Amino acid sequence: MRETIGSGETWPFRCLRCLLVWEVEYVVRRTGDEQGGEHGDDVAVWTREGVAVQPPWSGTTCPGCGCGTVTTFPTGYLTR
Repeated sequence: MRETIGSGETWPFRCLRCLLVWEVEYVVRRTGDEQGGEHGDDVAVWTREGVAVQPPWSGTTCPGCGCGTVTTFPTGYLTR
């Protein structure tokens, strides 16, 4: 039987063109392989507001200028 684990993650981003900084909240559901992941069957599904989306490191664009050249910060970086 596969076990599904869901967790909330907040990812901070910065646009390298206009320098806008923003955060996006995701829910990640990870499904583990029955043998502990040995066979490469682990799956992570990223969602925002209940809709499946690409993971944060893939295809993120700036909401301000539309540029696709963005970077992320470590989790919790913006709260420091």
